[in-house]
Amino acid sequence: MTSLDPVRVEEALEELRRLGLATELSHGLWRTLPMPDVIKALRAQRLSELEMASVAADSLHSHLLAASQSQSDDVRIIVGREAIVAANRELCATAQKEICVFDKPPYAEERSPTEESLSEEAPEWQALERGATLRCVYHPGFDADRLKELTLYTTKGEQSRTAPVPMKLVIVDAELAIIPSMRSYLPGYELRMSVVRHPLLVEALQWLFEAVWDTAVPIVASTFLEIDPRRQMLVSLLMTGSTDQAIASNLGINVRSVRRWISELMEELGVTTRLQLGAAMVRAENVRTQTANVLSHSA
Repeated sequence: MTSLDPVRVEEALEELRRLGLATELSHGLWRTLPMPDVIKALRAQRLSELEMASVAADSLHSHLLAASQSQSDDVRIIVGREAIVAANRELCATAQKEICVFDKPPYAEERSPTEESLSEEAPEWQALERGATLRCVYHPGFDADRLKELTLYTTKGEQSRTAPVPMKLVIVDAELAIIPSMRSYLPGYELRMSVVRHPLLVEALQWLFEAVWDTAVPIVASTFLEIDPRRQMLVSLLMTGSTDQAIASNLGINVRSVRRWISELMEELGVTTRLQLGAAMVRAENVRTQTANVLSHSA
């Protein structure tokens, strides 16, 4: 028997249950839980709370930075998807000479790959229409929509190359740089990007772009104009890193035929790697389209 007040005993037991130290088997019958299980549960709960607090603190820090820094600061933080899309359009709209881009997924904004939608929504496309130069290094591995958009840009006059890029980056007139935070695209984070105007930092980023550009694979023109839907499919499959077996399955042919066909294409287009082959075929499709347009207008 205990001399404690029943009300206080009940409150104490409820507190133990809240802490995960005891459980009520039936009315008035309580049992303590094994300490190892209790410790594991408490540890998991605390780790979860700490992770949530870390994410919240990171987001709050970004908001505070964005609120405390003016438009004239050397480094400004933009927070939130809508704010990032708006800022990117505004800054690219100032381009008079050149925009340099590292293109790498994921993306803050999905666009429909048509000339009409790009003309209305894409600031890089609008810069091309104003006469500015656009140089872009695309990270290998495109889905069908991104490949179609790449093709439209190269047709429009973009200078396109393909190589692994270290991050997402936009440099406008060698005067400002836009750097989306790759970490902020992870689940639980709010999208962020930095706008850099400090001359030395922009110069370093421009140097980085040029270093990657010089070693990237150019998407060059070729004389390959044959219309073949399977070859258009091959572009997508090659650029997404598909295996020979996957290509054979998609095209309905055997693996030996795939390898022979790829070898013939590489020889025809004067390239030595599959990455170069995919790039050359993207440009070849542009040449074919332009030629078809000229012939239709002259008919």
